[in-house]
Amino acid sequence: MNPFPNSLGLRFAEAVCAGHPDRLADSIADALVALATGRDPEALVGVEVALHRNVVFVDGRIAAGYGAECAVTEEEVAAAVREAYARAGYGTAPGDAEDLRGLFEPAPERVEVRFDLCLGPLEPDERAFRSVADDQVIGVGYACAGERAGLIPLEQALARDFVKALEALRADGRRRWLGPDGKVLVAVIRKRLVSVSLSLHHAEDADWLAICADAKRACLAVAREYVAAGELEAPAKDLEWLFNGAGTFAVGGPMGDNGLSGKKLVAEAYGASVPIGGGTVHGKDPLKPDVRAQRIAREIAVEKVRAGSTEATVWVVFRPGDEDPRWIEERLVPCTRLVY
Repeated sequence: MNPFPNSLGLRFAEAVCAGHPDRLADSIADALVALATGRDPEALVGVEVALHRNVVFVDGRIAAGYGAECAVTEEEVAAAVREAYARAGYGTAPGDAEDLRGLFEPAPERVEVRFDLCLGPLEPDERAFRSVADDQVIGVGYACAGERAGLIPLEQALARDFVKALEALRADGRRRWLGPDGKVLVAVIRKRLVSVSLSLHHAEDADWLAICADAKRACLAVAREYVAAGELEAPAKDLEWLFNGAGTFAVGGPMGDNGLSGKKLVAEAYGASVPIGGGTVHGKDPLKPDVRAQRIAREIAVEKVRAGSTEATVWVVFRPGDEDPRWIEERLVPCTRLVY
């Protein structure tokens, strides 16, 4: 049943914590891009990551360096995978106290990495064409008024900042109950926050009342920052809260579900109110047309809003073989135009 029957303008957004399986897979893919481009700025990287329990599958290609001695190795890939698990919070609870090790599994040292990777140096003839699009892509960039929200839709900014607040709680060694996984879903009507759903990964012996109180307090602190910036109405007393609506969440992360890089396209972009382009940017080097198109589109959209538009959506299109975008379409509020 819809509790907001007259809810014209109702908008939704979700965000996930660092230990969510899909976001963890994205983090691994991006760590491999950083590994290769840190060694060779022109490195060619196109990888995908799948994971479940303590097994991680990495496939694709990483071509970096001018000789075999400079190429990325399987050992380095495996180390980057395990480091990503550790950064997300697996194997060690907040505070890194020895007696808390293993509270949230899998521990990085127990992760098995399997490969179907093409590793080696970047060939000279390929390097010469790195500025040319090797595939077609439609990149979408968006911006709207709202500095505190980072020029993205209010609901999406709130969801992401609520996730950051939960992760900050986890970084506090006293909150040993909070695990690396988690989700946030918010609903807003115009500038009014009407519903917050939190799915909190927790220790089995957690104090449930403390979980709810700490998480709610952290999110309301974020909301007050938006209120102070004039971008959100003060949360009402009847603001709807839902904590772990599906029940206990003691088994989370890869131990509870599989993860795949590139799945969270909407949550990683601008939310459900904005169209998305053709693919993910995770696991792809900065010279890939997917990454270039989305970066260019976002930069243009931000420029338009800074210049006075209330809202800007920009499409940047590459065809195979294009060195520069073939089309750039700008849809502004209140005007629309096509730029060739």
